[in-house]
Amino acid sequence: MNEASNSRPHDSLSGGSPPKRWSREVVTTESGGHPVRVYFHRPRSLSELLVDARRWGERTFIIEGELRISFARHEAAVARVAQHLAGQRIGRGDRVLLLGYNSAEWLIAFWALQSLDAIAVLGNAWWSDDETAAALALIEPTAVLTDRSGERAIAHRFNPQMLEALRAIIDDDGAVPVLLRPVKADEDDPALIMFSSGTTGSAKGVVMSHRAVIANIQNLLVLTGRLPDEISAESAGTVSLLTVPLFHLAGVQISFSTLLSGGSLVFLEGRFDPATVLALIAREKVRVWGSIPTMVARVIDHPRFADYDTSSVRSIPMGGAAVSPELRAKVQQAFPATQKRVGSLYGLTEAGGVLAAGSADDVQGRPGCVGRALPVVELKIANVDATGVGEIVARTPTIASGYWRDATPIADAQGWVKTGDLGRLDDNGYLYVTGRSKDIIIRGGENIASAHVERCLMNHPAVKEVAVVALPHKDLGEEVGAAVVLRVGATATIDDLRRHALSHLAKFEVPSNWWIRHQPLPTNASGKVVKRAVQAAWAGAQDQT
Repeated sequence: MNEASNSRPHDSLSGGSPPKRWSREVVTTESGGHPVRVYFHRPRSLSELLVDARRWGERTFIIEGELRISFARHEAAVARVAQHLAGQRIGRGDRVLLLGYNSAEWLIAFWALQSLDAIAVLGNAWWSDDETAAALALIEPTAVLTDRSGERAIAHRFNPQMLEALRAIIDDDGAVPVLLRPVKADEDDPALIMFSSGTTGSAKGVVMSHRAVIANIQNLLVLTGRLPDEISAESAGTVSLLTVPLFHLAGVQISFSTLLSGGSLVFLEGRFDPATVLALIAREKVRVWGSIPTMVARVIDHPRFADYDTSSVRSIPMGGAAVSPELRAKVQQAFPATQKRVGSLYGLTEAGGVLAAGSADDVQGRPGCVGRALPVVELKIANVDATGVGEIVARTPTIASGYWRDATPIADAQGWVKTGDLGRLDDNGYLYVTGRSKDIIIRGGENIASAHVERCLMNHPAVKEVAVVALPHKDLGEEVGAAVVLRVGATATIDDLRRHALSHLAKFEVPSNWWIRHQPLPTNASGKVVKRAVQAAWAGAQDQT
């Protein structure tokens, strides 16, 4: 079945019965010369999602400390901030970098940019100054909305504006603009740019279209049974706790699904702290906490866990890193109401989000299983070995359009994208992830390109060779290890190397484990360092930290 022509009337906000905007119906259409699965009924631009959320009126949407913002007030604030940005000549197609930690101002600014048909560029708040400079040079934004000031302030030529300055505009209830109308964007136009750690160096700007972002959230809404067209106006909203960054796909997904389903989004104030998380769960009666394994483990292991009422929690979807059977069991014991809901999500930035998901029943007794493909996702295994393991590849409308100012294709001519992960599919369609083919370290949910850290360390005058590898870590899943060979006569210490790394890398990228060697690193016949041999040798060496 082919998709209906895009010449059909666009959804209207005028009188009469509201048009059907969302559905579970999947059809196959042609895109880029190859078939792809899509949802038949779907919004065509992100700004339409604000209209879908209008039905929730005076319900509380944002909770941040004592701040409470209803859905109606949120839309009005978005309109006022959009009006403010438009007055600075920010409009269609302009790239605006959002560089800050989670806040109501960040989220409202994001939606203001969408209502102007601008491109929101989601910068990593943990970037070092060098990494920030590289991103600014790559993106050349019209403006930067940020919380960086003082010595870390953004250069004036990039038109920096403090996110906290938007609070006065958000709070100005006296200035009520007209209701927002969705922009008439082509669904293949860029909606946002995220950053991927890549495998060869600096982060790449991953361009996401309206089609890709909406297909990803529609997948998740179908999975959780919360499609807007299927929820009655009387349906109780879900209270969701946001502890992952909004500049990550997981943060985008949580905020979008909460907006569309009439729920409340609870923000942390300040840095992640297990006690603060427990207090928020108890105070706000949090039902869903989408997080990463490291954060969940730290909360469960907090010595005062039992002092807090966490009985409201019904679901803890985890992504960003593998969920061990041990942690899954600890979650089910600590949060008894999640017995059937401690599932898993699997995806990657270039693929536009989640590719496969599994419930607790799906993954129970299936070590390494991450669930099955979501409705519009096709999965297959390439270059299969004798055990059925090969590289996981995917085809889906959520795939990114490309890299910003980089011609490297994300997908092949038939629309398949390589995930860089190794795995297998069983006869029932369950996907098992068994390892990685890309040289990536996943530390506490953050992806780190080994090559990026190696390039930094090789710039130290005392370093002759370096191999950056993943080392197992009980809390973080993996930590960054650097095996360093010094030049003859050099006397650099671990502290010297750590200071050098801190001046060029984000803190989470700086190696936490060091091995200063005097012998050359092991190589294969072509002279390439064999990292598995480095890891094996390191395991038997004296700890140098």
